[in-house]
Amino acid sequence: MIYLLLSIITSTLVFIIFKLMAKNQVNMITAIVVNYLVCVTVGALVQRTFPPLAMLIHNEWFVPAMLTGTLFISIFYVTALAVKYNGMAVASIANKLSLIIPVTAAFFLYDDPITITKMAGIVVAVFAVIFTCYKKGDAAQRSGYIFPLLVLLGSGVIDTTIKFSEEHYLETGQFNLFLIVVFGMAAISGCCILAGRYLVAKKTIDKKSMAYGVMLGVPNYGTMYFLIAALHHPMFENSSSFFPVNNISIVLATALCGWLLFKEPLSRVNFFGILLAILSIVLIMATFG
Repeated sequence: MIYLLLSIITSTLVFIIFKLMAKNQVNMITAIVVNYLVCVTVGALVQRTFPPLAMLIHNEWFVPAMLTGTLFISIFYVTALAVKYNGMAVASIANKLSLIIPVTAAFFLYDDPITITKMAGIVVAVFAVIFTCYKKGDAAQRSGYIFPLLVLLGSGVIDTTIKFSEEHYLETGQFNLFLIVVFGMAAISGCCILAGRYLVAKKTIDKKSMAYGVMLGVPNYGTMYFLIAALHHPMFENSSSFFPVNNISIVLATALCGWLLFKEPLSRVNFFGILLAILSIVLIMATFG
């Protein structure tokens, strides 16, 4: 349970830092790339050494980790496009509804038990996300739903890949090495983007963006570390229970933090979504008993 709690806390901190970055007009791409470099550094500190590539490349999880790292920065970019062309509410809903993919995969890949209570909790969770993220007038623009769809699919594939790697490849004590490769690949991809921006557009790297990147890196590393640690725990052997509880709890925590810390308005519909989120967690957690 402690790993689930830490996963929720670190994920919420990431959203809070993103909010601060938006308020202070931080260059998002620069901060994100620096964040990945910090994640790799934190992973090496946790490992107490930087593992040589020759040792990592022979692991069965090396290729899935590289693919996951590439998806990380790709989905961030697609999410930015979804916010630009479809609005924040649509992009947020697409990101959180991605839990449908790992939950569905769990039923087929890992023979997770299907109970009426669990299915009811998952259905309520979907509506909870929609109502909590709803903002009047933020309907999708006429550019279509291709970007939100890619956000949903990409985020879902990332969660499913992480669970698949944890289930089939990762042994106890190995998931930190897995994270080093994931964040390392994201950092390499990001550095290529920054190099292109510098060479083509002559964009420079400012100190404020680097500072926020460092601030973002530590909790961002924690989100992945505690996510995998929680999935490795016997209590959450059935990932069809874990992902809804984790995602909905993050929706609940970020909505409340936005309301309390940044005075973001919450409508009656949003509060109804929060109540549904609590109900969905109760229903899904009841399956653990």
